[in-house]
Amino acid sequence: MHRKAITALTLAAALVVTPALAATPATAAAKPNLRACYDGKCKFTFTKPVKFRVAKKYDLDGYVHVAKEWSDMLGQDVVAVWSGGSTAYSGVGTSGGINKLDFRVLSITDQGATIRFIG
Repeated sequence: MHRKAITALTLAAALVVTPALAATPATAAAKPNLRACYDGKCKFTFTKPVKFRVAKKYDLDGYVHVAKEWSDMLGQDVVAVWSGGSTAYSGVGTSGGINKLDFRVLSITDQGATIRFIG
């Protein structure tokens, strides 16, 4: 009697948990909408290096590149933002900028990072 109850509970728990686990990879693999960054104001999470176009008012070469990189000097991951000859590196909770385009690093994880461009 107890064995049947435990088996039923285990099966019910597996059925409830499985859809949530199956949905996680699809959400994590979703690409950020980088077209929204054209005006220099957006927030996104990335898991691999990205590039996007920005308005000419920022005096950049048209594209901005963003990547997570290891900093030997700091001994931790940082976010690198560059365009043409301008590059800025920032860690979690710090701000940076290239030419007239400012940003703030919100988080860095093993999988990627979240950044907010504030124009």
